[in-house]
Amino acid sequence: MGFSEQIKSSVNGDEYYTPQNAVDMILPYLARRGYQNIWCPFDKEESNFVKTLKAQGYNVAYGHIETGQDFFEFTEPQGDIIVSNPPFSKRDRILKKLYEWDIPFALIMNFNGLFDSKKRADIFREHRVEMLIPRGRMKFVHKDKGQLNSPNFQSIYICNHLLENQIVFDNTTF
Repeated sequence: MGFSEQIKSSVNGDEYYTPQNAVDMILPYLARRGYQNIWCPFDKEESNFVKTLKAQGYNVAYGHIETGQDFFEFTEPQGDIIVSNPPFSKRDRILKKLYEWDIPFALIMNFNGLFDSKKRADIFREHRVEMLIPRGRMKFVHKDKGQLNSPNFQSIYICNHLLENQIVFDNTTF
């Protein structure tokens, strides 16, 4: 069963963890902007984002639906910037909320179909969208199965108030 089919058919279909090199990829951009208080609203303590950002000296707030922190119940952001790998199936609601807050963010998202939804097209028409594009496809880690083969789509960082240009091609390879 391919990665896309696993996402669609799994009870925890969106529960794939971010590989370390995808976390390392965002670090120089965060450092350039000087953000210090980072919120990882879709992460647990063992997340590569949480562990790496703390090790780099950032103040990190994190939370996850499984530990009782529902991103959609927050009325204001819990940091200066949001960095995470959110559930792909919720990206419309997540983007809408983040742009309403006008908070900087860097979120890993599936590039396929990113611009073919009317809702997302309207969101991106009204707001600046920035894309950080790696070389190759990220290999996500399933919480029970370990590392998977590359999915049949490319994932990129969708950002706001982070990149100097709207499209940045990064040399990180997977």
